[in-house]
Amino acid sequence: MVLAMNAKLVFPATETRGELIIRRINGVTIESSWETLTDTAVITIPRNIEIAGRNLRTSARDIFRNGDPVQIWLGYNGELINEFNGYITSVSADIPIEIKCDDAMYLLKRHNVNVAMRTNKVEDLIKQIIPEGIPTDVADIEVGKERFPNTTAAKVLEWLQEANIYSYFKGDTLVVGKIYSDDDEPPMKFDFNRNVVDNNLQYRLKEDILLRIIATSTLPKGKKLKVEYGDEFGVRRNLSYYNIEVEAELLKLAKLDYDKSKVAGYEGDIEIFGIPSMRHGMKATIISQMYPDRNGTYWIKSIKKEYSDQAKYHQFLTLDQKVSDE
Repeated sequence: MVLAMNAKLVFPATETRGELIIRRINGVTIESSWETLTDTAVITIPRNIEIAGRNLRTSARDIFRNGDPVQIWLGYNGELINEFNGYITSVSADIPIEIKCDDAMYLLKRHNVNVAMRTNKVEDLIKQIIPEGIPTDVADIEVGKERFPNTTAAKVLEWLQEANIYSYFKGDTLVVGKIYSDDDEPPMKFDFNRNVVDNNLQYRLKEDILLRIIATSTLPKGKKLKVEYGDEFGVRRNLSYYNIEVEAELLKLAKLDYDKSKVAGYEGDIEIFGIPSMRHGMKATIISQMYPDRNGTYWIKSIKKEYSDQAKYHQFLTLDQKVSDE
């Protein structure tokens, strides 16, 4: 079956114009990861296109304004998937028109807060800084009390990220302190001989992986306990724990995470087609007919989606830690 690529941009109505729908585009790039706080998109629109009776060459910045909402739909044969929802952050003056967008983190970057933590619970802090109407999913963890005068909600989330407490939007929900713990969807299978376009994967044996765990436990009242474990010259990985008050117990946890990470497996990216639509936090099972002993299932750490009018709609999946053998 021949697959025909399709795209649709929806710009919902604003105070200055009605809803706009564009189906003719040069390209779209979407980048998403739990590590980056904000998912982003870049849209490129042709120079010779009219919208609402106006030519974009002369009126793009009047039609598209910073803060306007946008939806990106991509797919094949008319079956479109909503791949991105967000807000315009900039519109280029060049031709073709380039529109940059952030996901809902755009709102939190502009939501001013002035708070002092009442408890050590992250959940209570999030309730103080997140506007009403934004659903949240927050891990049950504690940090030292802190005061945040004259800042933004996004800056507070950046502060949490420095303690390895990551935040990102999953749909309309702000997720805080959870990376892979709540995703129980079955893994998608990718076979090098069937549905993998390209890859830059490297297979590393257990003995080739050099790792140094720096484990930090945050205690009530902001105190911290720190231990290190692993290979002296290994890649340093900072891990956060909470309310572990005994050094021997913290060292035990660091050893467990070290052993989990010292597993033979692939590192790097795979390039696949536009379907199935993937997102970070999902699992990918990598299958090799040539090296079946290397088959395994991995968490996906980040995704890059590229769509262009040059007959390309691909996804680039960055693999994280191994979940299991296939």
